[in-house]
Amino acid sequence: MKNKISAKHAICMGLCLLSPVITFASINTLSDIRIAKNDNETRIVLDLKDTADYRAFRLHNPERMVIDIDETKTHINTKTLNFIGTPIEKIRFGENDKNRLRIVLDLSSPVSDKVSTLPANKQYGERILLDLYVQSAINKLSKPVMDANARTGERDVIVIIDPGHGGKDPGATGPGGIHEKDVVLKIAKKLQQQVNKQPGMKAVLTRKGDYYIGLRDRLAIARKYKGDIFVAVHADAYKNASSNGTSVYALSLRGASSEAAKWLAEKENYSELGGVNLNNKGDTLRSVLIDLSQTATITSSIFLGNDILGSIDDLTALHYKHVEQAAFVVLKSPDIPSVLIETGFISNPRDEKNLNDPLYQQKLANSIAQGIDSYFNQRPPMGTYFAEKSSAKLTS
Repeated sequence: MKNKISAKHAICMGLCLLSPVITFASINTLSDIRIAKNDNETRIVLDLKDTADYRAFRLHNPERMVIDIDETKTHINTKTLNFIGTPIEKIRFGENDKNRLRIVLDLSSPVSDKVSTLPANKQYGERILLDLYVQSAINKLSKPVMDANARTGERDVIVIIDPGHGGKDPGATGPGGIHEKDVVLKIAKKLQQQVNKQPGMKAVLTRKGDYYIGLRDRLAIARKYKGDIFVAVHADAYKNASSNGTSVYALSLRGASSEAAKWLAEKENYSELGGVNLNNKGDTLRSVLIDLSQTATITSSIFLGNDILGSIDDLTALHYKHVEQAAFVVLKSPDIPSVLIETGFISNPRDEKNLNDPLYQQKLANSIAQGIDSYFNQRPPMGTYFAEKSSAKLTS
């Protein structure tokens, strides 16, 4: 275990270095709410002045969507908002003594939903995106893997676990003759078991044995099972045998740009994005939707990677202390937060020994699962066990 400075201690140390005049952060502003309707899909964009912490969840009987934004106020007149033709019947605000702004969307029917965040750019500040899909649109999609939990009826989050390489592709080979494809499959299977032990989670492996799967096919599996996140498991290698430690990667902007171009070119193969039908969209709108989705997904991927790194940090050395970004093909789903974990350097004799040790594999799987659990507790997808749990805490 590494020595860590508590958040409270760190704050005290920082304040001691400041001048006697301390300026506290100003209250954030929700400046606009924009609503767009297309067929059975409704997008709500919340325009914020600055970055904000928020939580979103659903309430039932009657149906409502709730978004709580910390340290935020607004002067928007909801009577000026046009939500005709959407499942929204009314939008109302509430504020408490902690400056938390609550936005309540009264709904006419049950919906499926997706929440994401876009960082500030030259035109807008940070934006929270809320996409609503009415039941008739949901029924057109293939049936998702559902939680059999009769208490809430909320679905499990789906964790796609992708053991790298396989079959004709052994990956890297360590000095002791250990193949990457073998150790990552063992770690992935232990991770699947650990994830499946957690309430509200279900893990799906892209491969269960020693056979080869193409990189694009791995992405297709993630889409088939409607993955909420994608976790690729690999082992690093380098000519310098002293290189060691774990790394986590998310998609780079360069990789995102190349993938966006591919999605635009292959209209039939890439016709659905996060539940939104792209078939009847022009190239300009398709480009905007893909860009918005990819930006939000990369942001979520970095959050996921940091949660995993924070959990692994107590078990093993980190090769990189922060999430790195690269154009790995398996990270290119524009609407599924995706990370690639280099579990260690198989070219390093000590790392190779650890990676081939069943006890170490289990500890590593446990740490990764804890990071995944932390991610979903902080950013629960709508309609899931984690969203229901978050809702119960906030309304109790």
